[in-house]
Amino acid sequence: MSPTLNGKVKQILKNLDVVVAGTLFAITMVIVVINVFTRYFANYIIPWGEEMATSCFVYTVFLGAAWGLRTHQHVGVDLLVEKLPAGARRVVHLITDLIILLLNCYITYLSVQFTWSSRIKTMPIMKISSVWLNSALILGFGLMAIYSLINCVNDVKGIAHPEGKEVQS
Repeated sequence: MSPTLNGKVKQILKNLDVVVAGTLFAITMVIVVINVFTRYFANYIIPWGEEMATSCFVYTVFLGAAWGLRTHQHVGVDLLVEKLPAGARRVVHLITDLIILLLNCYITYLSVQFTWSSRIKTMPIMKISSVWLNSALILGFGLMAIYSLINCVNDVKGIAHPEGKEVQS
């Protein structure tokens, strides 16, 4: 494998969450556009189109949310935190990330329970188990829990070694 190709593969794997989310969003858009076109011009709808588009979009949302957490893209109000000294700011970031970690772990647990309870239910048209759709919750919140744990570890490193680079919020 050439060095350029190897670098591209590593970049894709590093950003797999956003690559999959983007691909699923593109699939969602294609299905919706085709369904609108066929409904308008051929007076025909693709029976499974709405379920497939909805399923792809649900995965897009939860994978996109995980990517947002990983890359610190979520909106935060840090007006007061930014006024604190660097050491106190690091502690506030750690506390915030610990709360986010606990919430994501708990919601992942609830997602597993919810997905397990839906195992008998199927989608009306595609006849696919609802587990496949609801697994987006487990995947999204599970990734967010992992990314939150990584943020907490980085926060602790920032507190232990304050001479390192500033922690992002």
